[in-house]
Amino acid sequence: MMKKVGFAVIGLGWFGEKHVHVLSELPGVELVAVCSRTEARAKEVASKYGAKKWYTNWEKTVRDPEVEAVSVVTHVPEHRDPVILAAEAGKHILLEKPIAGSLKEADEMIAATEKNKVHFMVGHILRFESRYAQAKQIIERGDIGKIVSIYARRNIPGGFAAPHLRYGSPILLDAIHDTDIILWYLKDNVKSVYATWLNVRGSPNPEITWTIYNFSKGTKGVCESLWFLPDNTAFAIDAKMEVLGTEGAVYIDCGDSGLEVNDKKGVKRHDTMHWPMIHGEIAGALKDEISYFVKCVMNDRKPSIVTPMEARHALEVVLAAEESAKTGKIITL
Repeated sequence: MMKKVGFAVIGLGWFGEKHVHVLSELPGVELVAVCSRTEARAKEVASKYGAKKWYTNWEKTVRDPEVEAVSVVTHVPEHRDPVILAAEAGKHILLEKPIAGSLKEADEMIAATEKNKVHFMVGHILRFESRYAQAKQIIERGDIGKIVSIYARRNIPGGFAAPHLRYGSPILLDAIHDTDIILWYLKDNVKSVYATWLNVRGSPNPEITWTIYNFSKGTKGVCESLWFLPDNTAFAIDAKMEVLGTEGAVYIDCGDSGLEVNDKKGVKRHDTMHWPMIHGEIAGALKDEISYFVKCVMNDRKPSIVTPMEARHALEVVLAAEESAKTGKIITL
């Protein structure tokens, strides 16, 4: 009989609950514990998904002897401490992206996981999303020649986004998705970055952001991330990517999910790729990402689809973009 990996989830917001849901359904996982700062929330999620225990303290969670791995789905300012505590306790760690809010914290986490010889992966989910992953294969085969330009956009309704602006800008929290994919596709270094942003509603961070990347081999990249779409927009995420090469192009359209429902509430395009519910279970890229990490832990194999240093590189680039937006200057890396 296959031994199951004892998992805990730290952070039980809407996305943390999705991690719990996926882990509760994976055959190689025992959902040992969930952790939230709020006792009522911890009890609620533990009961709903059958976790054996609940905690309101990170340290107690990672020191539980039944916990072998943790999924950390806290807000960005609260990434460092639970990750380092988990590493020191010898637990393997899946961390929601971005890796951190600063390079110093990223380096401290990477150092702790390396020192304690635990597996550490940052959940850059688009690397597990079938459209982006297939595009990677097409690009690597050379089907479109040398890439000369990449345009990406990732826009979401303002009402949904508003609470998240307390924790960072759209560049750090959303454009990092596309920045990571661009770096993944190009395997090249950003030479310089220029970004501009606009705060329309007096939010803690600007809602409108545009970033231009210049790569060392000449390729140009643009990331648009607007947390300002109308709240009645038909889709949760308006995301596209256009990759132009010397011999062809690749177009990715995530706004068109292929499933549009028009009912008395209006028109909505339902998620079919990231975490859709299929026959009562979560499917899609999030499940694939978590399943991959679980297999790495079970087989004692270092995660390679996305490495901590790649996550750090993406962070370095978007932090440079934020510096550019703040100063109005081109930032050289």
